[in-house]
Amino acid sequence: MERPVKIPKLWPMTLACLIALGILLFLGTWQLNRLSWKEQLIADVTERLEVKTIAAPGPKDWDAITRKSHAYSRVRISGHYDHSREVHVWFALKDPKGGPLFGPGYLILTRFITKEGWEVIVNRGFVPEGMKEADSRPITLSEGEQVITGLMRFDEPRSWLSPPADTIKNVWIVRQVWEMAQFLGLENEKTAPYWIDLTKGQGEAGLPQGGETRVVFTNNHMQYLLTWYGLALVLVCVYGAWLLKRRRLIAAQRRA
Repeated sequence: MERPVKIPKLWPMTLACLIALGILLFLGTWQLNRLSWKEQLIADVTERLEVKTIAAPGPKDWDAITRKSHAYSRVRISGHYDHSREVHVWFALKDPKGGPLFGPGYLILTRFITKEGWEVIVNRGFVPEGMKEADSRPITLSEGEQVITGLMRFDEPRSWLSPPADTIKNVWIVRQVWEMAQFLGLENEKTAPYWIDLTKGQGEAGLPQGGETRVVFTNNHMQYLLTWYGLALVLVCVYGAWLLKRRRLIAAQRRA
């Protein structure tokens, strides 16, 4: 006589499936919220790029400034550069927007002293590797009163994989305002909590080559959302099939 097939208990499988289902639904819902946030961010930034230029916010407005409310706002400001020290950010320019230069090189960030006396760091644009040092490009060192137009930018995210700035060779990868301000010898209370990317080049031959800001947002949240919700649906189907098989086993044993 055949030994009856052991019927698996209901509650361990049900509990495990409920936990897994909860995790999958949580991840899917999180991606749904991220999708809504990302779409709103793209809409906000697109609107800021299209609206008229505003005056760059000064010290009395800094407490109200955030990445969410001001990133990529188009601003204008007047003052003069201090070329005595620069921040050199390594950058591989693949798809130039502001001029003919491309390839490996550096973004040149410079101290800018406004007419009102406060200061802001300005990303003047891109130069090829051979023009990294200021003394190799005297024609790029704009002097005297300047009226500049650019986009407000905020600290770039840093992870444990991000290489630290090499302040000896002056080579940077990640830009963060206070770190650059310290290197440039700026006073925190007088320095704007953002930097400005120029929308076009200055000086002779338009160098450094401005207008190279990348306003691109990766938006894979719909793909991830469908993945997590799809896995949740698969889990429900697998659990349903398991319940059906278990029910048939019970029915078969009762008939026997």
